[in-house]
Amino acid sequence: MNHDAVAQVLKADGQVVPEKPRLKELLYSDLARQYELEGRSDVRPNLIRFLARLLHFRYLPNVICRTGRAAMLGGIPLLPKLCTYLNLVLFGLEVTPKCEIGPGIFFAHPVGCVIGAWKIGRNVSIFQGVGLGALQPDMEFRRETRCIIGDNVVLAAGCKILGPWSIGDNVTVGPNSVVLASIPANQSVLGIPARVVPSSKGISA
Repeated sequence: MNHDAVAQVLKADGQVVPEKPRLKELLYSDLARQYELEGRSDVRPNLIRFLARLLHFRYLPNVICRTGRAAMLGGIPLLPKLCTYLNLVLFGLEVTPKCEIGPGIFFAHPVGCVIGAWKIGRNVSIFQGVGLGALQPDMEFRRETRCIIGDNVVLAAGCKILGPWSIGDNVTVGPNSVVLASIPANQSVLGIPARVVPSSKGISA
């Protein structure tokens, strides 16, 4: 299964639009991404491989947070909060089920991460201590206070993105950087506040 494949549906007016991935598809996409990062892109997820990876500390957090969001979208009471607390206790990872997370998310080191973005795109890599959320307390979880993360973004250790900023596709946010403005696609940023750095310098997560 290609974890970049997107199902499509045909609306009544003939417009083709992406269909939201289901829980199984998202979990298999996450697993395929991990195989790819391990240099085993030829391995395809299936039930046996899912069960074999289930308790891995880089995969179980995905299963828990995605189950919590699926439960929230399905109107199942209590389970979303239970999943949030479970990730927090087991891995030190706080992910709100209100955040839409695309296929292929990879928590390299989940400890200390707080994920309160409005939306995270496909194939995003998140290292330890990353904070995504509002700049001010926002218990209502409003779109206008939350960041949106694009596809193929790398969020290095300790970086913070606070506020209603958009992070473009293929962006790398350097370690301990604080992003206080939107970042266009295909850039690397570093510092407090984060600023674009020449790509020739490179940034390590």
